[in-house]
Amino acid sequence: MNRSVSGCVVDETTGEPLTSPDVRLYRIGVAGETCTTLNEHGCFSFSELPEGEYSLAFYDKKYVRRNERLTFNESETIAGLHIALKPGGFLSGKILDENQQPPERCHFSLIRTGERRGESGYISDSGDHKVSEDGSFCSPPLGSARYFLRFAGILRKPAVAIPTEPLHLAMQKRVFDFLYPDAQDISDATSFDVEVGQMISGLQIQIPRPVWHTVRGKVTGDLPKVPNRINVMFSRTMGTIDMLGGGGGTRVEQDGTFEYQVQSGDYSVEVWEFAPPEPDGRTRVLRSFAVTNITNIRVTNADLYGIEIHILS
Repeated sequence: MNRSVSGCVVDETTGEPLTSPDVRLYRIGVAGETCTTLNEHGCFSFSELPEGEYSLAFYDKKYVRRNERLTFNESETIAGLHIALKPGGFLSGKILDENQQPPERCHFSLIRTGERRGESGYISDSGDHKVSEDGSFCSPPLGSARYFLRFAGILRKPAVAIPTEPLHLAMQKRVFDFLYPDAQDISDATSFDVEVGQMISGLQIQIPRPVWHTVRGKVTGDLPKVPNRINVMFSRTMGTIDMLGGGGGTRVEQDGTFEYQVQSGDYSVEVWEFAPPEPDGRTRVLRSFAVTNITNIRVTNADLYGIEIHILS
């Protein structure tokens, strides 16, 4: 049975045909994609399609990405689709440290209101994007919305290192993760209202000096018999329903105690049991025991002691 789809792509503002967008067709639940190019009139077509559900996607460096959901039954033809793409808005600028040096490595994310799995809140708009070696950045084409910027990465090595400082601590002090201009929660961040086709450029972002705090506590209750495979895992919650902040963990000692270094912010804390290491050294999570929350680690000298995580039998 011959199932097909065809249509044309235009600029929503001017109505002019577009020839530059990349057009891709994905069959839902099936790996791979089918690509085509637009002709001189901005038109496309796909034919000989199996029955099923599809996503028709349009990508362009100047226009907001668009997806159309299609369902094909027997001998169905979808013709004359009129696809109007919105000119994208952009956020661009430069990110430097307090010495006006670009970071060694950095990426940024765009956050806006939206829905995930039936829940409404703040979500990541388009994943992570790399910052250039000189610290300059530019967003992908954005639709009209209010956006927040999150930056995460590693500062350059200082010109003079502290000779007695362990290497892992020196590296840790160079890690940063913040919401513009210097926030750890979306409620404290500054937003940008982007309109169709608008360029907000020349943003000058200064990386705040990373501040680390010690968290100490104890895991109690029905601990597994091999405690050296039990870790307390920290995941930062930045006021979003997408998990954006960095995470990591530390081993639980024989007596159930643990100590970890975190930056200011709110964290979700879990206890995980890991399987014995494979021959190649890799391991995997067997189960999660308990969860608690650490909040308001945002003040100077905010070391936090006495956390207790109880595991029920």
